[in-house]
Amino acid sequence: MGRRRDTRKALQDAGLQRALNKASESHFEKYRSTGRGPGFQETRDKARAVRRENVVRLPELIARFREEAEKAGAATCLASTPVEARNEVERICRRKEARLVVKSKSMVSEEIGLNAHLEGIGLRVVESDLGEWIVQLAGERPSHITAPALHKTKEEVAALLGRALGRPVPPDIPEMVRLAREELRNVFLEADIGLSGANLAVAETGTLVIVSNEGNARLVTTLPPVHIALISAEKFVADMEQAVPLLKALVTSSSGLKMTSYVSFITGPSKTTDIEKELVLGVHGPREVHIIILDNGRLAASRDKDGREILTCLKCGGCMLVCPVFRSLGGHLFGGPVYPGGIGGLLSAVTGSPHGAERTAAYCADCKKCEDFCPVGIRTGELLLKLKERRGPALWERTLSGLFRRPRWMEIGVSAASFFLGPVARGGLLRLPRPAGGFMPLPRRTRRSPGSGTGPVTAYLFQGCLVKHFFPEIRDSAALLLSRHGFRTVCPDDQACCGAPGRHLAAGGDVRRLAERNVRSFEREAPEVILTFCPTGNAMLGKTYPEILPRAERWAERVRDFTAFMAERGFLPSGLEPVRPAFYHHPCHALHELRLREEPLRALRASGYSPVVEPEPDSCCGFCGVFSLRNPGLSEHLWKRKEKAILAGGAPLVVTDCPGCLFQMKTRQGGSGARFEVKHSAEIMLRAIEALSDAGQLTRKAASAGRSL
Repeated sequence: MGRRRDTRKALQDAGLQRALNKASESHFEKYRSTGRGPGFQETRDKARAVRRENVVRLPELIARFREEAEKAGAATCLASTPVEARNEVERICRRKEARLVVKSKSMVSEEIGLNAHLEGIGLRVVESDLGEWIVQLAGERPSHITAPALHKTKEEVAALLGRALGRPVPPDIPEMVRLAREELRNVFLEADIGLSGANLAVAETGTLVIVSNEGNARLVTTLPPVHIALISAEKFVADMEQAVPLLKALVTSSSGLKMTSYVSFITGPSKTTDIEKELVLGVHGPREVHIIILDNGRLAASRDKDGREILTCLKCGGCMLVCPVFRSLGGHLFGGPVYPGGIGGLLSAVTGSPHGAERTAAYCADCKKCEDFCPVGIRTGELLLKLKERRGPALWERTLSGLFRRPRWMEIGVSAASFFLGPVARGGLLRLPRPAGGFMPLPRRTRRSPGSGTGPVTAYLFQGCLVKHFFPEIRDSAALLLSRHGFRTVCPDDQACCGAPGRHLAAGGDVRRLAERNVRSFEREAPEVILTFCPTGNAMLGKTYPEILPRAERWAERVRDFTAFMAERGFLPSGLEPVRPAFYHHPCHALHELRLREEPLRALRASGYSPVVEPEPDSCCGFCGVFSLRNPGLSEHLWKRKEKAILAGGAPLVVTDCPGCLFQMKTRQGGSGARFEVKHSAEIMLRAIEALSDAGQLTRKAASAGRSL
């Protein structure tokens, strides 16, 4: 209940909502113009390859880096735990009798709790990154990896600065930046220690690579006499050539820019050989450079397949700004205790914070937006699901998953839920429609005649739970459309749930049993194509089943989305002009996992409609299966954002290709009080075919009447 209370508080915080929306919209606008430019996909591909190559070589790369860095005059230390890392920083500070430490941005320092530790031994610690300084003044932790104060509005920042400076500060952003520059300038000059993070480390030369926009990292790493760099153990590359695509991918994904203002390459302390070629350390820059490499579970994770994937993260933070949950709750609530967002939950699992990982997994909608955005292709949603499965289901999760595994229990549960919850919508609960036709019977299973090697192509209609229990008209529309093109359709009555609910409820055993049942059905019917009406079901059959059941691979190759199949085969209506407006809602999994964007729009145009779509990024409707049960208030919040986009489009009809999204849109509107009609693409295509057929009959009748005259 505490999680729901925290969710409600975040959703009702008008300042937080305004700050999150503005930040995410601003980031996407910049990214749209740069990240989709020529060559960036190639950069992403190179960055992914580099990270995946190096994450299995970390011990070797770290050893080479330390050797080269020490040759260049730096001191290095490999810290296994946060305690070891803190103690090493403390040892250096005590030896130098330091009183003031100035920092540039470092998430590793957050991970080890460094500020509190140094302040506890009497040191003054000042953050110089503007966002970090704001967060420090507020007594908070960063809410985003690269934009720590993203959750603050300019009015809140002005109030913080006013209290810190002891005078009124206007909520004028350029003026606040000027005041910060003025206030922090002397800190750089007075500091005994400059402490930074690092974005990359080059093994070939022992070089630290630090990316920044503000210029503070340059001052932190050059003005104080001692520079301490904290770097986590996964950030090592073999050589400079490998560093370049990573830098490009990092900068564009984090800021939407082609390149940031400052990229520093630091190889040891400052030095000169200008007098008789004698090497002297410490000229205008620091006399000492200390590099502390933090392991904290990373090297162990690099020996595990899923752990290696997590460690490829560039810490760009862009995935959070396209995530509907992060955009609603912010990083203090959604993410681990240090690293925010979905990727923060995964990093929490690596660095020994299982509670943060579990909380993040409970919030994740698994919409795949982050996976589509990620410059190195991390499957964040998939990996969070694996974390859930390793934990195992709670009692209520196991019970609910059992309903989906037992068809009769499912029917009883749907009827009961519809009866008891139908009239209410408190706290974000859905107004459930009645089961269609009192559980109308499915078509009888049909079999191929013995020995009939030829004949019509068999299309297996995989309907899924929502189509079966609430929207059988989608299945029936598809069957009629396919019959017009000579297909023989089958939809066996022993067809089971795809297993997606069980997967999201951490009930891996149930998922496997359902997969076994459905694959047996495929084997018996031997269809040439398996058509789905739900992109999540499509992904389960085509991607998840082969991972848990090797013999499912044969059938996975035949799984197709129904609307995409019709578009690609040229089975769309023809002869209608796209004149009537219809809003098209892109289901998250269709868009970001199946990569279907144009196919449903082609089907809509062919059916006589002019598609209306919302400006990117496309918003999530908030259903997301089990997510809407686990997070009803958050689901309702996401729906309101989608509803606003639909109403702004002004179309009386909404079309989608996911029964879950259709369910959300129908139930959230309140049944008969709906302001717009909602249909699946299969229904719209059938409606168009029937309209064309009726028009043809009228034409033939008119022609016949003319001949009789």
